[in-house]
Amino acid sequence: MVVVTIDGKKVGDDYPCYTIAEAGANHESDVNKAFKLIDAAVESNVDSIKFQTYTASKLTTKTAPKFWDFGDLNETQYDLYSKLDDLKNSDWAQIFEYAKKKNITCFSTPFDEGSSDLLYSLDVPAFKIASCDITNLPLIKHVAKKKLPLFISCGMASDEEIIDAVSTIEDTGNQDIIIMHCMTSYPTKYEDANLEMIGTLHQKFPNHVIGYSDHTLGITVPVYSTFYGSKAIEKHFTYDNNLEVSPDHRLSLNAQTYSELVKNLRIAEISRGQPTRTTFDCESKAVKYARRSIVTTKRISKGTKITEEMLAIKRPATGIYPKFFDQVVDSIAISDIEEDVPIQWEYLSKHV
Repeated sequence: MVVVTIDGKKVGDDYPCYTIAEAGANHESDVNKAFKLIDAAVESNVDSIKFQTYTASKLTTKTAPKFWDFGDLNETQYDLYSKLDDLKNSDWAQIFEYAKKKNITCFSTPFDEGSSDLLYSLDVPAFKIASCDITNLPLIKHVAKKKLPLFISCGMASDEEIIDAVSTIEDTGNQDIIIMHCMTSYPTKYEDANLEMIGTLHQKFPNHVIGYSDHTLGITVPVYSTFYGSKAIEKHFTYDNNLEVSPDHRLSLNAQTYSELVKNLRIAEISRGQPTRTTFDCESKAVKYARRSIVTTKRISKGTKITEEMLAIKRPATGIYPKFFDQVVDSIAISDIEEDVPIQWEYLSKHV
């Protein structure tokens, strides 16, 4: 059984699906907004909240176009990210300290080595590598060497690229890997979710936990993902969908909808049950009273040879099962049997 422990909570096959409220840069470089995101995450009953830590100048050139089709399309990636990277090291320290006070696991996605070093110095319990950096093996290696649990998203990645990234982590001696199926499309259409890939990742990486980073709208698809074996769910998160600076607000769940997701994930988990049908306690009354047994159609006196006309098959199943009908016929009643009652083997002279 593969298990990864994050901040004392186990993630794996026999444990509840681990939930991540992906706050990203929805703090909009405002510490108080980050606090509000943490408060909303606590209200949502999620397991953790995750931010993104980057510097625009280290992330993108000043002319790189956006890869999403909403907002100001004349704006470059640099134009946007430079509005969201103003948090100082001391601000991040406040944010993580606030999360500790609120008793919620908090970590972040670093987009450069300096950011990962900062986060490590702030005692984060885990890291996340974004889909866009799955080919950034130097960054992956740098982060993996810190020997903390590492989520890695597989959006846009080929099989070879996923293998390269996972192998890079393993080569550092870090085996605490959670591989996240992901589609890098905002929002992802239902028909593009490709949940079957979760099963494929289980087959190809049996020694690692598999999860799902979801960009569809709503909560339906991530709930479905649990039936394909997802053991961690990441969804974009905000405390106010009407905020506009970060492009993720419009795609995000809020406190109420994320709470609904958590509730539905728990329902999905307990409804899975087991792969084989055995005796279920919930069906015991139905087994006894909804099924049928062999009953008498008339009063049968002791010593009477039983014929088909004396028998019927009715509920409840408290007598001899119908499959033994032919064996009951021609039996001899060794006691009086009243009309319309289930027949027991001890009433008969001939047994199986």
